[in-house]
Order: sequence, then C-alpha cells, then structure tokens
Amino acid sequence: MPERPRILQIGPDPAIGGGMAAALRGLLESPLSERYELEVLPTYRGAEPLARLAVYCGALARLVAWSLRGRGRVVHVHATVRGSMYRKSVCVLAAKALRRRVVLHVHSGAGDIAQFAQSRGALSLRLFGAAFAAADAVLAVSGASAEALRRSYGIGGEVAVVPNAAPVVPPFTREPAPAGAVRVAYLGGFANPAKGGDVMLEALALALAREPRLRVTMAGPGELPPRGAELLAAHAGLEWAGWLAPAEKDALLRRADAFVMPSRSEGLPMALLEAMAHGMAVVATRVGGIPEVVDPGVDGLLVPSEDPEALADALCQLAADPQMRERLSAGALRRVETLDAVEVAARLDAIYASLG
Repeated sequence: MPERPRILQIGPDPAIGGGMAAALRGLLESPLSERYELEVLPTYRGAEPLARLAVYCGALARLVAWSLRGRGRVVHVHATVRGSMYRKSVCVLAAKALRRRVVLHVHSGAGDIAQFAQSRGALSLRLFGAAFAAADAVLAVSGASAEALRRSYGIGGEVAVVPNAAPVVPPFTREPAPAGAVRVAYLGGFANPAKGGDVMLEALALALAREPRLRVTMAGPGELPPRGAELLAAHAGLEWAGWLAPAEKDALLRRADAFVMPSRSEGLPMALLEAMAHGMAVVATRVGGIPEVVDPGVDGLLVPSEDPEALADALCQLAADPQMRERLSAGALRRVETLDAVEVAARLDAIYASLG
C-alpha cells in the first residue's frame, strides 16, 4: 500500500476546549484521515504565559525539523485573531522559507477580523499581509469572513470558504424536563466580549421576569459579572456552571431543549453546529456565518445583535410554543446533515491535492 501523504496541522491542542480545537478534532476524525496522515503540531495549550511561550517555541522547532526531514509537503495553519494571528503568521512565513506549501485557515468571524485589523499598527499589518501573500491557499469558515479578510488585509487572490463540519452525535434520548419547564443553554461565558454575554444577561433579566417556564444554564470561560450574580440571586431558574469539560458540555446539550448564541461576531461557530446536531431549537444573532446555516423559522430563530429585547422575545416565544421547538429541532437536524464531515473533507482534499 502506498504511503499516505503527510499534512501537518498547526493549531491549538485538539484536547483543549474552544471552537478551533473542536474544528481540528473534527478534521482528525473525518474521511481526510483515511487519505492523508494528519500530524498535529500544537502551538497553544493552556493559558499560563510562560508555558504558552514554551509550547510555541517548541512548535516552531518541530516545524523546522518536520520540514527539513521532508516529512511532508503541505502545512495547514489554523488561526484566529489577536495573539493567534501573530503566532500563525510567523508559522506561515517559516514554513514557506522551508519550501513547504501552506494553507492559512482563518476561523474568526467577520466582525472580529475587521475590528482586529483596524486596531493594529503598520508593522503588525505588514506581518499579517506578508503571511497572507505567502500562503498558497487562504481559507475562511464563512462567506462573510472571507469578504472581511479581503477588505481588511487587501487580499487580491481567492479566499476559499471551507465551513466547519457538524459533529456526529450518537443517538440519545433527551430526558424529560420538569413539568412545564423549558431548558436553555448558553455556552459563551464572559471572557470574550464578542460572545455577547452582557447582552445575554440583559435579555435574561427581561425574559425571566415574563416567562417562569425558562430554566437557563449559563456556562463558558470567564467569571460571572456582578449583573449575572444579581440575576442568579433573584431567579431560581438561572444557573451559572462556569467552564465545562467536553463531557459536561455534551451532557448539557443532551439535556437542554434550546440553545442561545447572542454573539457580536462569529465565523461558523462549532458550538452552534453542536447544538443543532443535538436537535436543539436555536436562537442566535444575525452575524458572521450564522445566517449561512440558520434559516429563520425553519431551523432556528435569528435576532439582531446588541438587541436584548429581541433576544428576550425569541426566548419567550420558544418557551410558550412547544410545537415551534419541535419544528426547529427537526429543521436543525436536517440542516446539519448538509454540513457533514464528508462534504468538508472533500473540499480540503481538493485543496491539498492541488498543492501536493
């Protein structure tokens, strides 16, 4: 049997939490693993600064060794904005200097991409521009993100759209809710303002006062803000779970009836795809790649970002209408069937083949 081509995947440790790590895990479990030998080179693992620096420096050394030994021809670099863009730009330029073919895959949303570029100085923009120009293929996870990359960094060539694949969820039976209760999950936490946690809290203040059937579990990175603590003390139907391990998150998704995503910016969020794959009714904001996978009234509800009143109305609407929840749940399951790993793997396979 001929040896499979090796593809080096550079990104976060797939074992940690976060959307990009989940997307990378999906690639490793996809049909790509049958055609290629996918090797992972983590550049990020944990939040402690010195440990992060050590992991990154070690990754650069391993990239050099992998390239000089001729282990493979193609390097697939996964990036977001902020620190990730600096780290991955250096990886792209190093890989090109070592005569590798490079795929630069940006997982951030359009709003984050534009805002980050606008906040950077000339030297930073020159570094990022050099990385985009050096890459043999530039990918985004949604059409909106692709357009933001072209505008923000002056990319003249193609930015291909390769969406994240929806995960495969083993069959399960959702446990019955307490009489009359409607269980809602929010996973965005409060560490990243782009996730809209502050908007979520204001929407909950309105929704919980109007709809006693709501039972909301908030989870994710960061600390619960004072406003959240006030609501927690005032409403028995509200819970703060903090950071959840993957098994704990999956258990929440199997238990909850609805999923809420009040983000200000998203690419194509893995958390949304996971919720839809669990057959949850979705309420999300009309940002980034979300409208590319959620058809309002068919497989979810969409509301404007920065609008707690609209978000509260949508949550109350779901709580009051079990038939709507069932319809949106069925629509979500149908929608994720069109975003399976086979389709995404085929797109990447074509890109890898063109670079080999």
